[in-house]
Amino acid sequence: MKFSKSGFTLMELLVYMAIVGIVVVIAGQAFSNSTNFRIRTDNMIRATQEAENVATLLKEDLEHMGAKSSKESGMLTSNGDNFSAVYSTVYMDPSAAVSTNVDSSSFLITRDGDFDNIVFRRVRYDASGFYEGVEEVSWFVRNGSLWRNCKVLEKRTGLSLADDPCSDGANSTPTDIEMATGVTEFTLTPSKPSALGDAVQIFPPVGETEFKLVPRRGDLGYVAPTVTNAAGENGKGGDAQIITGFFSNYSTTTEEVVVESNRKINEVIVMRNETTTENSWKTLCADFGNFTFEPGQIYEISFEIPFPGDKSDKSLLFVPGEDHMSVGLRDYSTGNVPMIDGVKQLEDFMFFPPLDTKGGGKRSMRFTVPNRLENVCLSFTFACYSPLVAQGKVTIRNLKVKKIAGTKYDFSGFDAESHKNDKQSVKAFFLNLTVARGGETGVVRLVLPTPSNGPRD
Repeated sequence: MKFSKSGFTLMELLVYMAIVGIVVVIAGQAFSNSTNFRIRTDNMIRATQEAENVATLLKEDLEHMGAKSSKESGMLTSNGDNFSAVYSTVYMDPSAAVSTNVDSSSFLITRDGDFDNIVFRRVRYDASGFYEGVEEVSWFVRNGSLWRNCKVLEKRTGLSLADDPCSDGANSTPTDIEMATGVTEFTLTPSKPSALGDAVQIFPPVGETEFKLVPRRGDLGYVAPTVTNAAGENGKGGDAQIITGFFSNYSTTTEEVVVESNRKINEVIVMRNETTTENSWKTLCADFGNFTFEPGQIYEISFEIPFPGDKSDKSLLFVPGEDHMSVGLRDYSTGNVPMIDGVKQLEDFMFFPPLDTKGGGKRSMRFTVPNRLENVCLSFTFACYSPLVAQGKVTIRNLKVKKIAGTKYDFSGFDAESHKNDKQSVKAFFLNLTVARGGETGVVRLVLPTPSNGPRD
């Protein structure tokens, strides 16, 4: 066997080395580009994620701005626990003595260089919905970071704020908490007061004011109360409906709440004021009270529950946390709260009877639904557990369901601080937030509704 003793020539080695060099350069450049792209993508994701997280926290903060009333806990009186009147300290100018330039809003926006600072007020609650105090929250930019702090302006007697993130007292020095770094843009533009436009009434039909409440009958666990109109006519509709004859879940024999298996609920279903011999609430709901709600659309349920003319009326013995009054939706095929894939689409709204003559008893609830809801009706639910409240009378008056034009906010430059009287009608802010990370930015542009701002909500 013979072996070749010939090797690579110098020219072949040079060509080989040149090819290898080119491959190495190309591979190195590709690796470098890939690494740079990965770093840029990572920085962009981190910046966007931080901006979105902060925007979510700010949205949750602001959506309760101007909240001004709550249940009152404490010693039980002959009237039960009391509900508060409006806490005027949530207003930026609580004094009603000023006849001009009154600021009945709950926010103040100032400009610091290229950034906005916002201070706003609201009532704070405990886990049971009872009043804890009025707090003032601030968001501001300092040295490229977005900060938040809060302080309690007034509080419930005996409330301890140990380990609370908010400082205690209007003159206290709050602790600043850093919410985001690398902030290059933070502005909050208030909507013009006319932004919402006119709401569209969907019940009763436009031009009508009358409605009817039909007792829910024939379902286990439900007992039908008596419903009359203002003239005392049973089963007749009108501008107002008076509900009496509630079932009591309190046993006067044992002087305690009856066992769970014997407890009953009173429920009435809302329908148009139609004359009919039908008494099935499901059929009446389907024919005269059928609603369809679209996702993303803002709706409002409003009504008045006036103070009883007789101060001895037993409805004034309503006890928060025990007795139950609510308004909500019912699927007339099941009789239950509407559900999709086992998930409730809207919880009932709790409300309460007025315990004094102030305010007219106006109740207003706004909501959206996550999915399209069909074949649902509106219901009022009552459950009486305290000793005498079932003997009371509840009036529902001026009931309306409206579609709110919530998509028509106008952010074209309303100077809120120069129009003090109009600030109370600002119902949304437009957030511009930019966070920088490693040369990349995360940007959030978001509408933040504030439905409770102002004295009317």
